[in-house]
Amino acid sequence: MLWAKLPQDQNVFWLNGLAGTGKSTIAQSFSEAVAEEGLLGASFFCSRDYLDRKELKHIFPTLAYQLACHYPNFRNNIIRVIKKDPTIAHTSLISQLENLLFNPLSSENVSCIIVIDALDECIDNEPSSAILSVLGQFIKQLPLVKFFITGRPEPRIRTGFRLPLLEPITQIFLLHEVELASVDKDIQLYLRTKLTTIAIQRIELKLPNPWPHEYEIEVLTKKSSQLFIFASTMVRFIESSQHEPDKRLQLLLSTTTAHEGRTGIDSLYSQILLHAFSDIHEPEEFEDIRQVLGAIVLAFNPLSQEDLSAILGVSTSLISTTLRHLHSVILVPSDETKEIRIFHKSFPDFLQDSDRCTDARLHINPETHHRDMALSCLELVKELKRNPCSLKPFTMNQEIKNLTQLVKNRVCGAVEYACIYWAGHLKLSPTSGDFSEQIIDLTTVMLQNAPPWIEVMSLMNHLEGVIHSMNSLLDWLDKVSSSYLPNTVEFIY
Repeated sequence: MLWAKLPQDQNVFWLNGLAGTGKSTIAQSFSEAVAEEGLLGASFFCSRDYLDRKELKHIFPTLAYQLACHYPNFRNNIIRVIKKDPTIAHTSLISQLENLLFNPLSSENVSCIIVIDALDECIDNEPSSAILSVLGQFIKQLPLVKFFITGRPEPRIRTGFRLPLLEPITQIFLLHEVELASVDKDIQLYLRTKLTTIAIQRIELKLPNPWPHEYEIEVLTKKSSQLFIFASTMVRFIESSQHEPDKRLQLLLSTTTAHEGRTGIDSLYSQILLHAFSDIHEPEEFEDIRQVLGAIVLAFNPLSQEDLSAILGVSTSLISTTLRHLHSVILVPSDETKEIRIFHKSFPDFLQDSDRCTDARLHINPETHHRDMALSCLELVKELKRNPCSLKPFTMNQEIKNLTQLVKNRVCGAVEYACIYWAGHLKLSPTSGDFSEQIIDLTTVMLQNAPPWIEVMSLMNHLEGVIHSMNSLLDWLDKVSSSYLPNTVEFIY
């Protein structure tokens, strides 16, 4: 907050921390605090769970939009830029930064703080962060604007902040090197507060008095080893409304491992999964569980139970049963139309790594599940009918009132997802085996009846996605053996 409020030579602040140390939570709290002070200009919270929040091209246009909402003169400048070049949001990063942020900010002398959280979660193949590289070229010319950036110390992020133009003006705070006693004290306070609240909420159970004991708090704090994600996951495990909190607390306390702390999150996840599916023994049941978990973990945008049911062709009751005991790691709304979300990215990482998730019955193989999602999505897309919104001939999108709501009423969320993301799943699927023939057959049928798909993409204002999808399909076909149905492949080309 001192950095935010006082003049600084270093107007870039990098909150550098390992996974699970609380970067995003701090970024959220910091954003709220500076917003109350009237200092927040804009923020962008990157997330690999959402396609539009993990692509670099969305960062500068989003920040520009928020700044335009706050500052009228900035807004006027942006309007002029868009009128001059309506495609500005699709230009290069350096062009976006110069025209959407640098020129309007410098001409109006706007003073503010811009927050970019979890930069490491954006797709970026450059050796040094593409965002940081272009930011370094302009940042010195914006003395009134401060950038608060969080991210794990991945090589490209580290290299980006070491660039000669950026390094001298960057203040770095290593979250994972905070004095251990200080972190333990915070986690201890968090655990004590949360567990005391559970005791009050579950007063009908007549828990021991006091509950929890102070030594139990100390043991849980030690297990957390400075990882807030570990502490918060334990709390959610204990507070399950379907279980007695003291039994769950004792279960955590009785579990010992030689790998506590930073690798101990694996043992905690293993314990949660073991407890969740302890009464399941049939291989077929675990196939269903993997199917549901794989779709949730690998979806490009979070899906609801209703949408998952339509895409996977399973009942919502199977989905809710699968997730019933996983509320400590997955947010499952009671409303089946609301999105299912994973609390922390360390859980999907765990499930997809066979060296960490050693129970083969629950390990998620990305290629396999991307294949299944691609097939399921294509099945939905090929069943589309023409003119789903019953529009008059030659109607233009801009002529339709409440177009977004109309599409939502006529095209279900599962079909929207399938239209946009079938090719994304295909791109990450295997290129051998019978699956290749299935895909080629499905895409052939779909493309022979392509207008409904293209029409829905247009109604969703996502027409450029048709081109990206076809490019992904062609890239995938290039990797497939030519022995598979050459005539059909030729038709697709």
